[in-house]
Amino acid sequence: METARSSKPGSVAGKEVRVGFFRFSFKSELLQNVLSLSFLQVINNFLPLITFPYLVRVLGPEKFGLVSFVTAFSAYFSMITDFGFNFSATQQISIYRNEKKKLASIVSSVYAIKFLLLILCFIIFFLLISFIPKFSFEKELFFFSFLIVLGATFTPMWFFQGLEEMKQLVLVSTLSKILMIVGIFLFIQSPADDAIYMLLIGASSILNAVALTAMMKKYYKVAFVIPALHEMFYQLRESYLLFISSVSISLYTTTNIFLLGLLSSSAEVGYFAAADKIRAGIQSFANPINQALYPRMAFLSKNNKEQSEQLLMKFTLVGGAALFAVGMVIFFFAKPLILLLAGNAYSKSVYILQIIALLPFIIYLSNMFGIQGLLNFGKKKEFTAIIIFGSVISISLSFFLVPTHGSFGSAFSVLATEIFVTLGMIYFYFTKKNLHEV
Repeated sequence: METARSSKPGSVAGKEVRVGFFRFSFKSELLQNVLSLSFLQVINNFLPLITFPYLVRVLGPEKFGLVSFVTAFSAYFSMITDFGFNFSATQQISIYRNEKKKLASIVSSVYAIKFLLLILCFIIFFLLISFIPKFSFEKELFFFSFLIVLGATFTPMWFFQGLEEMKQLVLVSTLSKILMIVGIFLFIQSPADDAIYMLLIGASSILNAVALTAMMKKYYKVAFVIPALHEMFYQLRESYLLFISSVSISLYTTTNIFLLGLLSSSAEVGYFAAADKIRAGIQSFANPINQALYPRMAFLSKNNKEQSEQLLMKFTLVGGAALFAVGMVIFFFAKPLILLLAGNAYSKSVYILQIIALLPFIIYLSNMFGIQGLLNFGKKKEFTAIIIFGSVISISLSFFLVPTHGSFGSAFSVLATEIFVTLGMIYFYFTKKNLHEV
């Protein structure tokens, strides 16, 4: 059996799609993957919209802020266990999709490394929760949050993305989200139920991991083998720069909520998190494009440079125009959106949402020229340098702005950092892209 079902990402025969003045002509698998991931994103955004107004009202700004703070804390450990494999392993799975033994070696090595990193993370997590007062006051809530880390560690999304087989992701994610939502309405009745909410998120994460790993073994016949040490070291070398980038990215994304919780009140975290949830919901509609395009760009950048550049520019122009328009709508209608989704208790979130309204557009450009462009053209060092400088700017601005301006300071810090990162990605893409063959 051919593991990847004999897909040929280099082929361009097939469907033709027109969007405005732009013509997209490429193989139907890419279209199907974008559509599958789009449906998944609709599910991921529509279903939380059912619970978001309920949760922010039942938990209130303070408890909602606390839950957001704890989630941001656990995200650091998920980032460590990922170690950049969501990009490096996706790229390798895409390239070696038809080599069954090589796939088994890649998958086994990645899982083994993730397991070792998970053990290290739990030791650090346990020590922090046990001895640091800021983290020990809600031990139950924090420990339940580690279930999210456990599930994220062993969810092989990178495998399915690399093979450009997204339907399984849609099915599993949809079912787990529905079960979590049912649990929220059944068990979350007051601010005191914040730990139960965290437990439900963790259970959903673990369900994803178990189901997708089982599908990977059953339908794609991927065998787990004892990985060779040289293969594990190779995987670490391939992903360490991406890991550094992920750490740096988290320093100006997740860390904003984390630092806000350390330097300000839980209520301030709640105001920022409510606005940021809406921003993230809008931005996530671009994720299907980013996820489906990455393995295709990985293949084309090695086999057809001109076609990869054309594909990148088409998606950049069309997606960028759409997100800019949506951002302007969010800016002018921020007040009714916040009042509808979060309620009067979150009136401060209106101004925060206006500050970050154009972030989906800005971040989309950064992803196109950075992840799709620089990474696939072999410019990991330039990509990482931009991210590191961005993280330094973000942390500096946060320590300067948050103590005096609270959630507003966090919003301005995020906006300034993302603008810097995007400009850096664009600059290096156009100045370095033609050097990747050297």
